[in-house]
Amino acid sequence: MKRNNAKKVLMLASVASMIDQFNLPNIRLMQELGYEVHVACNFQKGNTCDRKKLDELQRELTNMHVTIHPWDCPRSAYSVFSCIRAYRSVRRLMEEQRFAWMHCQSPVGGALARLAGHKLRLPVVYTAHGFHFYQGAPFWNWLLYYPAEKLLSYWTDVLVTVNREDYQLAKRSLNAGKTCYIPGIGIDAARFLGGRRNGERKAFCRNCQIPENAVVLLSVGELSKRKNHREVLAALARMKNQNIYYLICGQGKCKARLLRQAARLGIQNKVRLLGFQKDVGRLYRNADIFVFPSIQEGLPAALMEAMASGLACVVSDIRGNRELIDAAGGIRYAGKPFKKQRIKALQDALELVCADQALRLAYGEHNRQKIKNYDWNIVGDRMRQIYMQFTQT
Repeated sequence: MKRNNAKKVLMLASVASMIDQFNLPNIRLMQELGYEVHVACNFQKGNTCDRKKLDELQRELTNMHVTIHPWDCPRSAYSVFSCIRAYRSVRRLMEEQRFAWMHCQSPVGGALARLAGHKLRLPVVYTAHGFHFYQGAPFWNWLLYYPAEKLLSYWTDVLVTVNREDYQLAKRSLNAGKTCYIPGIGIDAARFLGGRRNGERKAFCRNCQIPENAVVLLSVGELSKRKNHREVLAALARMKNQNIYYLICGQGKCKARLLRQAARLGIQNKVRLLGFQKDVGRLYRNADIFVFPSIQEGLPAALMEAMASGLACVVSDIRGNRELIDAAGGIRYAGKPFKKQRIKALQDALELVCADQALRLAYGEHNRQKIKNYDWNIVGDRMRQIYMQFTQT
């Protein structure tokens, strides 16, 4: 691996929320290794957190003495002219700062960064939070994304995968200098270990305007087609138990569509869209079942947090979810997204777990123990080993 004598490194992502959710511990690791850290990302568009949280992130990075470079990177590769501008911008940044190496992520941001890094012979760590090509992915995903990642892998010094399926595929079919597996992004499991606090459930239900004895389903994630919340709404409308309520924490472009669907199904009084929530721990503590119906995931942080909180989980049978949830921790349901058979499978799973509190508790305790293997202490040790390769070169 080639590098110059600079002690600057670049952490790069398409959007700032990826820095906030996945990379603050990595930035601290870089600093512990003696590097001056620079961050490039888009603070204005495409983020999954609100403006207040983004402002807090900027202040936190400033207090950490991290240099921030606003980078107008699109999330979609179809924005060709925006991608060209973003490529030129990041290449100019690399030329000016002469970084020792960089750590990039997100499909579009990671691709543009690796293209620029290749031109400047800059060593690259790339974290794939879930390839768009995977077992069961649409044909077009394989046609478009696989050849691009195959080419980019030749210009990737270290490829980090966060689930075993991607790791095996990358080892078999891609050509990075080195391919590593780490168990997700790492979570602070201890943060979620505390149980429900005295009187908290009553206040929580009052604030959400739901009965205190209700069975509370919770999903946490961006309101997008990929997160597939509409499937839960369809299943909820078919359930006989009228004392089941569904809370969704997150923001995104599908909000209005979900509200229209709930109204059309006649369940608008049983659904709460809570928007972005800073204190997600309060939601996990007071929910009964975590529902994660995503179409595509790498290794979902929200699901790991729910497991650490001791929640029973009902999840789609996809890569990432399969790695986390086994038969002792919940139910995985299968089928093509939003097809009748799959919605019926989700309905049956929810009715089973909603009706059996002892089963929910058993699932939750198993998940709480299993997720200890995904704690940041374990992930951080592995990331340190990856970064040390550049420090020792």
